[in-house]
Amino acid sequence: MKFLINSLLSLLFISAFYSQNNQDPTLLTIDGNSVTKSEFEQIFWKNKKENVTNKKELDDYMVLFKKFKLKVAAAEDLGLDTTKKFKGELAGYRAQLERPYLVDTTLNEALLKEAYSRIENEIRASHILIEVKKGASPKDTLAAYNRILNVRSQVLEKKISFEDAALKFSTDPSAKNNKGDLGFFSAFRMVYPFENAAFNTTLNSVSMPFRTQFGYHIVKPTEKRKGRGKIKVSHIMIRVKEGASITEKENLKKKADEIYQKIITGESYEKLAKEFSEDRNSARKGGEIGWINTGETFAEFDNAAFELKENNTISKPIKSPVGWHIIKRLDYKPVGSYQDMRSELKHKIQRDVRSQKTREQFIANLKKEYGFIENKLLLKNFYTNKQQQINTNEEALFSFANQSITSDEFSSYLNKNKRNNKSLTNDEVDAVYEKFVANKIIEFEKTQLERKHPEFKALLKEYRDGILLFDVTDQMVWSKAVKDTTGLKNFYESTKNNYMWPNRLEGEIFASSNKNTIKKAYKLVKKGKLKSDSIVNFLNKDSQLNIQLESGIFEQENHQYIKNQSWKKGLNKIKMIDGKYVFCKVKNNLPIQTKKLDEAKGLITAAYQEHLENEWLKSLAAKHEIVVNESVLYSITKK
Repeated sequence: MKFLINSLLSLLFISAFYSQNNQDPTLLTIDGNSVTKSEFEQIFWKNKKENVTNKKELDDYMVLFKKFKLKVAAAEDLGLDTTKKFKGELAGYRAQLERPYLVDTTLNEALLKEAYSRIENEIRASHILIEVKKGASPKDTLAAYNRILNVRSQVLEKKISFEDAALKFSTDPSAKNNKGDLGFFSAFRMVYPFENAAFNTTLNSVSMPFRTQFGYHIVKPTEKRKGRGKIKVSHIMIRVKEGASITEKENLKKKADEIYQKIITGESYEKLAKEFSEDRNSARKGGEIGWINTGETFAEFDNAAFELKENNTISKPIKSPVGWHIIKRLDYKPVGSYQDMRSELKHKIQRDVRSQKTREQFIANLKKEYGFIENKLLLKNFYTNKQQQINTNEEALFSFANQSITSDEFSSYLNKNKRNNKSLTNDEVDAVYEKFVANKIIEFEKTQLERKHPEFKALLKEYRDGILLFDVTDQMVWSKAVKDTTGLKNFYESTKNNYMWPNRLEGEIFASSNKNTIKKAYKLVKKGKLKSDSIVNFLNKDSQLNIQLESGIFEQENHQYIKNQSWKKGLNKIKMIDGKYVFCKVKNNLPIQTKKLDEAKGLITAAYQEHLENEWLKSLAAKHEIVVNESVLYSITKK
């Protein structure tokens, strides 16, 4: 959610459900409007780990709280809470917030145990897909079903193997590479109908066709194994670019092997990762990529990682679709117990399609709660033989919670659900009716959420104020700083001495562990007949680790081969630095100088935004009167 991008915003989220009894004194007023002690406390304790506080913490937080109140008041003064954009965004957030409240929150214990069982025991399966596009006609849908049924028959009659059938018939693009084999997976890794078919079909049998949003599938489970848990790893990656030549691929394999040899002879894995790994995000952390679960990476990487049985053990170079990897195991966690995982599973189920089961039970419960009564005899008026002469009326088709729904309403809904004005079968009418009933009950329940669930009301208010806070700050600070080019330029001119380049060097740096190699490189550079890249390629012909080249502009204090060194303009002699032989070809030594606006625009824009915000807050403080009741504030001592 966009308003979470600023850490201050998350501190200042506020809830709307506050105690309004006589025991809840006014903590502050803003323009005469009261803010209660409980309102402040709810936010304050929400952002504290400890259950006790002191005067300094209360004072510090009150500064943030007043800024928050001023900004929300400013947003309301500007009418930002009445715009179409705001209302649409809030409605979207509300729809998300409603979901957990519109299912059976007891969450059928069977669903939890089913999911846990499928994490405890992973399955490997292959599939064949016949795609059915969204909105396909009944004719096309039936054709796809008959086609996959025919494929299944051919496999069962051994006219073709499942693998060859996947290659020949499957519309899943990956089938041309994996022949339908999806590898091992556990709960929540596939869409629920597919997961069910895979886990409920006997090993090495072929399921009946089943439908997902992608089309019709048949699935063949081939192996089961105990869940492998998750593993924390590092890797050194040598990327193989798409379209690389055979020679390039051979050189990259050789490079990976040479790095591996250095590791097993005692060189630091982390140092080599920082120096050579082409996954730059992880290289900065010594190769660490964190925790992975089965099926989250390439199968080759997955298998090699989980085959490492001890922490700090290292794999030989392994090939994946993106290149070579040398993997180091850092830590391992087996599958947790059911009780340990129950909360996590519950959260996942709430966001998963399997929650549909709990929604159906939820509707059944609401029917009882709201005294649902229906007159199904009236439904017969909508069956096939009467659809052309429906004589609807105001008689109630069903009622609940003082709501009466007439045949006229259902007739309008039914007509919207017809395809090309064609009559629906009796079964289709029944299905549309059940959906209509469910929608009516759920829509009514949405209107009751604030009354029935104070925490929902509070969270909705939290989102509401968060959106306003973002929008008004964006309008008055963030976007303004970006669009106000004249203001930004003037701010830069008045503060440019704050943005200075340190001493820098522009040129090329050659480094090698081998004295003879660096001497050869030096001579070739001095002759000036070959480009530097060509020299490196020539000297790395036998080993990709012989010599390294860096080109560009380097800050002297931040580069190991430049810091505390005296490199003059031109070609400099070889030096020993940090165990490496190094020489530089310097194009320019760049002294300390002021950064141009476009060279530090990000930093300058951020500082300008801070300046605009401070000035804005000063004007808001002058416009709105805030009075804090300090005796009430300091009465807050513990949660």
